[in-house]
Amino acid sequence: MTHPRIPLALFALTACLPAAAVPAESPDAWERFNDWNIGGILFPNMHLHSAGGFTTGDTEELASGGHDPQRESFSAQAVEPGLSLRTKYLEGFANYLFFQDGEGDWDGELEEAFGKIVNIPGGLELKGGQYLARYGTLNDKHLHAWDFADSEMVLSRFLGDDGLLMQGAEASWTLPFGMDPAFVSIASLGFGNARPLDHGHGAEHAEEAPHEGEDSALADDVWTARLMGRYRFDDFHAITGGVSWAGGTNGFGRASDVYGIDAEYLWRERGLEPGGRVFRWRCEFLWRDVAAFSEHDDDEDGVIDESLRGSYQECGFYTHAIYTWNERLDTGLRLGWVEGIDDFGQGERFRVSPSVSWWFDHGRRIGLRTQYNFDSISGGGDEHSLWLQLNIALGSSKEVR
Repeated sequence: MTHPRIPLALFALTACLPAAAVPAESPDAWERFNDWNIGGILFPNMHLHSAGGFTTGDTEELASGGHDPQRESFSAQAVEPGLSLRTKYLEGFANYLFFQDGEGDWDGELEEAFGKIVNIPGGLELKGGQYLARYGTLNDKHLHAWDFADSEMVLSRFLGDDGLLMQGAEASWTLPFGMDPAFVSIASLGFGNARPLDHGHGAEHAEEAPHEGEDSALADDVWTARLMGRYRFDDFHAITGGVSWAGGTNGFGRASDVYGIDAEYLWRERGLEPGGRVFRWRCEFLWRDVAAFSEHDDDEDGVIDESLRGSYQECGFYTHAIYTWNERLDTGLRLGWVEGIDDFGQGERFRVSPSVSWWFDHGRRIGLRTQYNFDSISGGGDEHSLWLQLNIALGSSKEVR
């Protein structure tokens, strides 16, 4: 693909905005500048992310997700133009990603493009198109909503390099449980096919494995379901919990099921008012069952080698805590672990990631994040990585999710 010079120019231009175009003492003016809309119906935005650093291991092999840092040289994780549509009964969203691969070459892909029918009586909402499925707490969040510079290992391995990206339809229903406004519960059900991806991650020793590990991901006739509940004790404390499931046909042509349970605690010093200190602790545990079938199961006589097919189980989790000290400073700590399946060329892996994020403006649109990763990989030893990530958000914050 040819180099997208326009996104590059925008990236270079916006990197100079904090010092040149945006007075630090005028956050309101900066936010007014970013109130991009067309007729109060269309809301464009642009997110830009770049990362660089160094690692003792192989950068591409350590990347568990499709848009994790790919190389030590400072390069683009994503240049992401997006557009939201908002009316009373119809909403929509589309975004495209330009990014650099491990060789520094530019590529691009359409990430989401969906429409929604909203405000249906009874609390129902319908979505159709290409979308990130409602699964767990993070699957439907874009790179600009992450708290760390890279993806959660267990989500990338179990759901796909870029998460569970569906081409289909999804219905969500706000359940009428009681009259207590402090409690909200939403059930979601979706069906479709997973968008095929080929980023080439997650196979630490695939040459020794009888199965292609990437074929374990969900592919066709995929069902998703999620039940989420949130209880707000008061304006300052809230807990959220949920259970999720996704199942369908995998790349082997057999069945895969992924189950998840998640929980989050949130404390805000000023309650529902903006500003002040904030603490958020989030945990998610996933378990999957994969039926595998090698493309080489038949020998020359057409006899199936039963040793090359079977059912495999694997679990993993992450837990991370983010403490917001003030409107400019966040610190975070993350732990992650995946069990590994040797027959898929996917080893056991444990990772610890402390991070520090500094925002240059009151609206948290321009910031720098520093993150250290300690990785312990079965059969591969221990690796150390240090990443610096630049994040820039321009345009409307009224993004449809």
